[in-house]
Amino acid sequence: MRPAAVLGFLACAVAVAVAQVKPTAYKGIDITPIKVERASNAALVDCPPGTNTQRGNARDGEEFAVVTLGFKVSQAFKETLLKKPVLTDSAGKTYQTSVAFVDPGSKPEYQCSFPFRVPAGTKVASVAIDTAVINVTAFDK
Repeated sequence: MRPAAVLGFLACAVAVAVAQVKPTAYKGIDITPIKVERASNAALVDCPPGTNTQRGNARDGEEFAVVTLGFKVSQAFKETLLKKPVLTDSAGKTYQTSVAFVDPGSKPEYQCSFPFRVPAGTKVASVAIDTAVINVTAFDK
């Protein structure tokens, strides 16, 4: 088999594995990882997205690891405050985000991007929202 064909097959296998990620249930909300991107500046909008239009800029030697999560609110959801997500890297170090949840039950389904300022090249492992831990390792390319 040619190297290009092998690489194409592996890329398809990874895409299928990523697409089959099961959601993490937390307080009546199903949370699914969507993607991890790197950026030198990032929007700092609330979740679900609202009118906050602030932006953040990374400093020298830093970047934003922007983790996008999908949220699906079930009938079991009871209005509550959700803690801000916390990112954990592959070495176990944690990072905070400035993005907060505002009325998480206001929409039945939505996506939010959470920017975390990290040293350039940091490998991300998971995002925790209180006791819910969402593995994002497969999305960090």
